[in-house]
Amino acid sequence: MSPQTKDKVINLTLGIAALAATAYAFLASIYGGKEGVHQQIWIVTGVASSALAVYVGNSEKIRLTAYREKMKNLAAEAERNYENLIANLAPSVSQSAVIADTTLPATERDIRRGRLDQSIVVGVSEIAEGTRGIFYLWDPSTSIFSLVSQWPTAAVDEIKSGSDARHAHVVLEQVARQGDLFNRPDTASPFHATAPAVADDAFVVVQVKANDKVIGILAMDAKMSSLPSTDGFSNRDVRELLLYANMLAAGIGA
Repeated sequence: MSPQTKDKVINLTLGIAALAATAYAFLASIYGGKEGVHQQIWIVTGVASSALAVYVGNSEKIRLTAYREKMKNLAAEAERNYENLIANLAPSVSQSAVIADTTLPATERDIRRGRLDQSIVVGVSEIAEGTRGIFYLWDPSTSIFSLVSQWPTAAVDEIKSGSDARHAHVVLEQVARQGDLFNRPDTASPFHATAPAVADDAFVVVQVKANDKVIGILAMDAKMSSLPSTDGFSNRDVRELLLYANMLAAGIGA
């Protein structure tokens, strides 16, 4: 017998038992109130029937509590399995990079398949609704961030200290040099190629470091109205972005 069938049988049995016990208790209350030779029997069996109905109801309550606890444990286990899956993806990146070949040319910068870096930004774009994935190379000598891959399009090609995004450049440079994680909601994304920038975005930036050398930054941005949370990107979103950054670094450094 399957667990589903077993639960149905138990629920049906308990339901019939509760209904029968309640009906008999009601009947016993009627006849127990009348004088006669069987009055005491009706009273005793009525009390016992009422107790049985209470017991059945309590048993059902206990089963429901156990069921809820089981579902809670299953949800927690699913969460742990998800985290383990995310954590265990990184070791296989080197082999994936060899298969994909990071040196393969691509016909367009925003192509959905091809080089590893393009696959990564497409993955980043799917972390949350309306998200754009962006990968910039960083030149420490000039401190210029040059766009390599994006999905979808419309990201600025270059960010440097003298550009319109010079204020954001300070933050991006800090992320690149020190490895800081930058996560800001309800602001104007510095990656928009079109102006004017409206302060209704959220964006996250992380460092990409391959073979102990900082090669650039991986970022994601989105309109606040398209995100599930009014606080911007969640901690899980950020962890996924960090995973993608590690995958990209491992693939490039392979």
